[in-house]
Amino acid sequence: MTSAVPGVIAWPVIVSMAILLVARYWLRNASLYDTYFTNLMGFVLLAQLLREGSVEEILSKSALMTVTTAQQLGFAAMIFASTELLGFTRLWTGLSREETRRGQRYWRLAAVILCGSYLAAATRARVAGQTLEVSGGWDAILAWSLYLTMILVLAARVVWMFAAELRKATNHREFLLAVGGVLLGVVTLVGCMEALVLAVTDQLGWTSTLKFRLWFHGFEFFCIAVFVFILGMVPLVVKFLAYLGLDPISRNWKKLQQLRLTMTAVVPESSFELEDDDHGSQKTRLRLHQTVIEIRDAILGLRPYFRDIAAAERDAFLNLYAVPTREHDAAVYALQLAHAAGAKAAGFAPQPLEMAASVRSRSTTLDEETGELLKIAKWWPAACVTAGEFTQSAHAKAMSPA
Repeated sequence: MTSAVPGVIAWPVIVSMAILLVARYWLRNASLYDTYFTNLMGFVLLAQLLREGSVEEILSKSALMTVTTAQQLGFAAMIFASTELLGFTRLWTGLSREETRRGQRYWRLAAVILCGSYLAAATRARVAGQTLEVSGGWDAILAWSLYLTMILVLAARVVWMFAAELRKATNHREFLLAVGGVLLGVVTLVGCMEALVLAVTDQLGWTSTLKFRLWFHGFEFFCIAVFVFILGMVPLVVKFLAYLGLDPISRNWKKLQQLRLTMTAVVPESSFELEDDDHGSQKTRLRLHQTVIEIRDAILGLRPYFRDIAAAERDAFLNLYAVPTREHDAAVYALQLAHAAGAKAAGFAPQPLEMAASVRSRSTTLDEETGELLKIAKWWPAACVTAGEFTQSAHAKAMSPA
């Protein structure tokens, strides 16, 4: 049926959707994931346009098609939209690109058959110029069944896919994502069955829900379209944030720079440059890896200058900066590192390696190393100040007469 959303609300949203769709085709259509989801967005936008009253009026006046034909073609577009999203989910479950492409041909053929069958079953309503809700009858119920088939297959697959992810979830974030996916599939199943179940109960005379269905279906498609396009906007937002240097990798790189610059100044042999890796504000994973290596090499270079921190100095540092208990180890390590850097910069004699305090790291991956260094970098400025004050105090005591 015709969308019940006022044009003053619908058209700005539709124009924004069209701009977003063009941006997706232009900027985010490199992978098969992108292709399927962008195709989904295109069919959803087409379905919404065919349900807009002004568009239906233009098509009717130009004798291209009747209003009800446009409405039913909007339903057909949603069948194809579901098929594209089905390809996305099949790729998500680990099928190769070749297997997914090959299987998708058959699903698209099934979508064509379903669309043809749906339009055939909806012929009486189309000829009468009525919506399926108003037309009623068992042929309308058949049309609803054919229309919903692909959507129900998609919803069932989404539930199955995220239920499998739920069993494999290893952290809180993965668990919440899987639960959200399962709920989304269940809501889709229930929402889709509403049209068919209420049409059947009305046909049997058990209920009278025509007004409710006309009201609900008047904005249902619009809400679906908005939801799909919000999801489609996420990769573009991520890409834009990365361009501005606000993505996690770039932000982590920036947080480590004060520590890196100080360390490479004290241990210059730990510094090295990469060629052809300039991405402006955005920093690549390779650039972050470089920073981590430079800091780690500098720490190893400072190993002969490491010493244990006196308990009084450690406690004073932790209390002065109100370091949370869970961050004590990282803060003390930062203070120990600042003392070592200060000792080398001041020209103190290094200790034999067997006598130096141990330098330990439990990290085994880049992400773990980055996380470990970020904890140290958080307390690095405070540690440098404290180590500098301690050095000045020790120097003053050494210079004062006995």
